[in-house]
Amino acid sequence: MLDKATLGFADGPRVLAIDDEEVMGYLIKRIVTYLGYSVEWVTDCETALKRIEEQHYDVILSDFKMPNMTGDEFYYRLAAINRDILGRLVFITGDTINLKTLRFLTANAIPYLSKPFDIRELEIAIRNIVNEQNA
Repeated sequence: MLDKATLGFADGPRVLAIDDEEVMGYLIKRIVTYLGYSVEWVTDCETALKRIEEQHYDVILSDFKMPNMTGDEFYYRLAAINRDILGRLVFITGDTINLKTLRFLTANAIPYLSKPFDIRELEIAIRNIVNEQNA
């Protein structure tokens, strides 16, 4: 497992987690914190977009099926803010059985985790994005 010293960050890279389900949001926040990252959790995409405009996040973890905004809508709204942010995005979804969702994720080469995921998968996804930014 990663720790803050290994990562070379005093407070760890910053992660924004977006999930409307309280249990899932709390779980992601606990896991990401355990992995040594600083994490903020919000429950909707509009709040996430405001935070992204105000602050820097090294990684953005987002549920794909959210009320009021789907994952593809969120992706395009992020692109309108700054296309570089798209390289920091990882979707977490239970909807990969839906061919439309799967086509969108693969066509745009967006990393994603299928629910249920294990801690190691989440760790690898975050680490890959952090490593790319530090390369």
